[in-house]
Amino acid sequence: MKKLQLSLLSMLVAATSFAQIPSLIEVGADNWEAWYEGDFKNVLNFVAQGADTVLLTSSGFEYTTSDTFPLVINSPVVIMAAPGLAEKPILTHSNPDTSSSMEIFRIQSTVKFEGIRFEGALDQPRGLKYALRYGDFEDTGTGQIHLAQSDIDIIIKDCDFNNFHSGGDQDMQGNVLYFQRPLDVTHDHIRANKVLIEGCTFTDIGDEAIRVSEGEKYPFGTSGTVAYDTLIVRNSTFDDIDAECIRIYGDTDTSFVGPTYVDGFTLIEKVTAVNCSPRFIYAKNYRQTIVRDVLVANGRETSINRPDRGDYVMHVQLSSSYIANIDTFNLTFTLYAEERVQSGKGADHDESTVYGYDPDFTDASNGNYEVNAPQLYSRGSDGGFIGDPRWATNPPPVGTDPETKPIGFSLEQNYPNPFNPTTTIDFTIERPDFTTLVVFNVLGQVVATLRDEFMWEGSHSVQFDASDLANGVYFYELRQGQNSSINKMILLK
Repeated sequence: MKKLQLSLLSMLVAATSFAQIPSLIEVGADNWEAWYEGDFKNVLNFVAQGADTVLLTSSGFEYTTSDTFPLVINSPVVIMAAPGLAEKPILTHSNPDTSSSMEIFRIQSTVKFEGIRFEGALDQPRGLKYALRYGDFEDTGTGQIHLAQSDIDIIIKDCDFNNFHSGGDQDMQGNVLYFQRPLDVTHDHIRANKVLIEGCTFTDIGDEAIRVSEGEKYPFGTSGTVAYDTLIVRNSTFDDIDAECIRIYGDTDTSFVGPTYVDGFTLIEKVTAVNCSPRFIYAKNYRQTIVRDVLVANGRETSINRPDRGDYVMHVQLSSSYIANIDTFNLTFTLYAEERVQSGKGADHDESTVYGYDPDFTDASNGNYEVNAPQLYSRGSDGGFIGDPRWATNPPPVGTDPETKPIGFSLEQNYPNPFNPTTTIDFTIERPDFTTLVVFNVLGQVVATLRDEFMWEGSHSVQFDASDLANGVYFYELRQGQNSSINKMILLK
């Protein structure tokens, strides 16, 4: 039977060597042994030859490898579940050598995973430390080094990650997504373009679930490396995480000048964290880190590996970073901190939108985190839900929450008008975000910038002094995201 399987696989490879590899290949229980010898490494061989989409067609089926190396993705590929499956297909690694640092995939090129269940401990004691690592790969059998590509995209949608601990030992560490340092630390090529994690669930992870912290640790240039242009984590749930759910480092340049001070953009929104150690996120020296609409509840002590991380819930740093619209409830801290939600080095957080509502989960002990607290359905930065919206399945009747105060986007007429030379401009914005208020003349030329910064939601008032401008008609425009409004005013000296 084994010879027949090898023969079929050889015939398939031979046939495709004389014709174009199909763009999409289907892999399921019906062809898993016959075509791929029961090893996902052989699936990736077809990807290396030109296939760009792998469709997993069997519900709840376990796709694995018997290789002693991780599965290496070195060509762009989409790996996704076929539509309509009753259960998500499973991706794992048998880890036959019982390596203490094995992962399922080593990512070296653009990849998208969708609708997959990643398992780290199906075959103890050969449990896996990592699910996905982005970095270089050295084949210790041949000595050949394969460098990871730069500016790749890593897209993960509707995926579950379960039980990642080295050796399957609950006291050992593990991560889901880990950015490595280069094998040659004088290089800076471990840099992603976009990382998007959406609609995912992380359960029982032995350290940080998402760890991007090597960039400042290797001496490229003088400041290290910014690891990505964009990281977005949204509509996701973290359950039983032993350290931070998210830990990210920028480079070491904390100045406001020069070519290296700009960091990537990080957006963490609409996330629920339960049964986790105290820290949800630590964003060190990363400008433009926005954390909003996050629910952190029913926490526990940190793991035995991270006793120093029992002090706060969130910490962001540097300009344009902020935290807002957060709910924390029933958390366990083992260390003192003056504030549990923190911002430093020019970052900001809105204490007025850090709440302490009991989410009133439907059945937390059995993993049902449906929220019944009416307040959490209207306290988000968009006036909506705080937390993973997949748990927003029991909204209160309209009018149940009398504390809710609708806030809109509006720009009022300046007063006085006409004016000489000062006037007041009032406006209201409906959510915390970057906001601009500029004045321009009839030729469309900007003559004054009154606001160009992150601003909290609510009503604001700005004084405009036009002492240096000539008499005439001017316009002022308020802009935030997709919202904008323009009014006219007259300077009459």
